[in-house]
Amino acid sequence: MNVHAGQARHERMSTGAAVVRVLVTLALFFLVFIPFLIAPLLALGAGFLVYFVWRSRGSRPSRPVTPGSTTAPSASGFGAGTS
Repeated sequence: MNVHAGQARHERMSTGAAVVRVLVTLALFFLVFIPFLIAPLLALGAGFLVYFVWRSRGSRPSRPVTPGSTTAPSASGFGAGTS
């Protein structure tokens, strides 16, 4: 009975296979990690746009004041009755 105890021969990867493996790794990096970092910035930007639109709509007067009228728009909101 013979036992063959030599070193196992290692399979070598070809250059083309190594390049494909690197390209797949980079593609996965760009498809997973980069959007993971950019998504919070996009969410903050969208939130700022919503805030900006709501703020600009809320600051408009409810009825337009004509240049010749002497009637002041009614005061409302925080501190309206303090004077």
